[in-house]
Amino acid sequence: MKQREERATEPRRIKSNALKNHPFLQRLPYVLVILSFLGFLDALYLTLNHYQNAVPPCSLAHGCETVLTSQYASVGPVPIALIGVFYYLALLILSVLYLQGKRGLPDSASQRQAGTVGRFMAFLVVSGLVVSAILFYLQAAVIHAFCQYCLASEAIILLFFISYFLMPREKAVE
Repeated sequence: MKQREERATEPRRIKSNALKNHPFLQRLPYVLVILSFLGFLDALYLTLNHYQNAVPPCSLAHGCETVLTSQYASVGPVPIALIGVFYYLALLILSVLYLQGKRGLPDSASQRQAGTVGRFMAFLVVSGLVVSAILFYLQAAVIHAFCQYCLASEAIILLFFISYFLMPREKAVE
């Protein structure tokens, strides 16, 4: 009886391992680096425009000026775009550290580094997704205008979230 149960669950383990070793999923740490860099560039562009008192051209979504000059575009004197610069910079650094930990020697120190960095990155990713959802809600329901650069940042965070949680992980090393 036990042999039948083991055989029934065996293909699932094989599928799980096959999926875990899929080439696309193995490249997801690189995707995280690229996405965080793109988010950094987007936020930096908006920050530079803010401090130059310029509104970037808005060709896809007609509402950049409305969104970027609204009361929700800053937290006190700090523009949200500047917070985004630091957020994406942190994700970029953590993504690179995670990648280095994964590419390092298969010793416990490298795996522990990847695990610690991964946990902190998970916290940032979930927090960023929540903030993005709030900012999207503000654009849609309160401001009634959309900024294409803001939407790009929100899409980047969503893709980062999906990519991060699709990444295969090894079991923790004690």
